[in-house]
Amino acid sequence: MKTQEKKTARGKLAVLATATIGVLALPACADVSTSANPQTIAQPSPSPSPSGSLLPRTVVVALPDVQKVFPELTVETDMGANPTAAGNPTATRSVAFTNSDGSKKVTISVDEYANPDDASQGYQQAVQQSQAVPGFSSVEVPVVGDQAFAGKVTQDGVTHIGIGVLQDNLVVGATTAGYDANPANVAKLGALMAAAVAVAKNR
Repeated sequence: MKTQEKKTARGKLAVLATATIGVLALPACADVSTSANPQTIAQPSPSPSPSGSLLPRTVVVALPDVQKVFPELTVETDMGANPTAAGNPTATRSVAFTNSDGSKKVTISVDEYANPDDASQGYQQAVQQSQAVPGFSSVEVPVVGDQAFAGKVTQDGVTHIGIGVLQDNLVVGATTAGYDANPANVAKLGALMAAAVAVAKNR
């Protein structure tokens, strides 16, 4: 396979992550408590982005849009800035969606960079961080945006699926926690990612 073809094939593989990867580095791993109750999702406190800037909430898909794909998710938690953003974004936003008992979770993040080159660097850094996660394996998804990368990993009995997308000067991430990494769930996350990228582009 030629070098360019290899790059294209890798672009078609999408963890994060992101579902605040960075985005692809599966930040969801740090959000799931496995102590007293392994089904409890611990909500992180909002934290400033590296630059201290916060994107508006409207840059991330709304709960009704998430429920079109994951109807069981009924609780929204705005986590503020994305603490796992890779590179040097100028502003970020991360929002988590969970079911009533917190056993299932989807996190969407949007990281904005000064220019497409900075975004590409952040995206590539997030990809490298994801690939370094023990147990990580790639997952194939349809290409969304300029480049897309996805994967899955199981840690402490919790499975995560993540997709990261580079779109112009944005890196958009989506990760799940508590869902099996089967083709149906991967497809659902891919559909949600397409909606998330569309919303972020039209911010």
